[in-house]
Amino acid sequence: MRKFLVSNIADRPHRKIYASLGNNAFFDLAPGQHGWVDFCSISKGDWVYVINANRKIPVAYQVEAILDEIETEEHQILGSRLVSAIGGHTRVLFGKPVKRVDTIYTKFVSDNVVTSSKLRPDGQMYQGFNCAEVVDEYL
Repeated sequence: MRKFLVSNIADRPHRKIYASLGNNAFFDLAPGQHGWVDFCSISKGDWVYVINANRKIPVAYQVEAILDEIETEEHQILGSRLVSAIGGHTRVLFGKPVKRVDTIYTKFVSDNVVTSSKLRPDGQMYQGFNCAEVVDEYL
């Protein structure tokens, strides 16, 4: 089992967007976004720590399902919405909370050796941070 850190500081409503595909969607990403290579290496059973809009990590999720090639679109009034379960490029993670974390993400980054070209040495995110693998063995 591997562990990953992802950023949802924009508070994207994954459960709402992907409700018709199943329960418990908690993160998505598309090619061209920073962290795509790490994100594509996430597998069923891996743990994912999600940074929320308050810059905290409330829980770790265990990935139970992954759907690829999802098509979404942005709508001025409705926001992001699902267009099709096939023919797109978005990858969506579904899972359940497995561990309470409740920590500020910068502390998590420094305590757990998370590295990315989109993270400063002090743990602060540069614009565009989306996903990185967590390498600490003690999580």
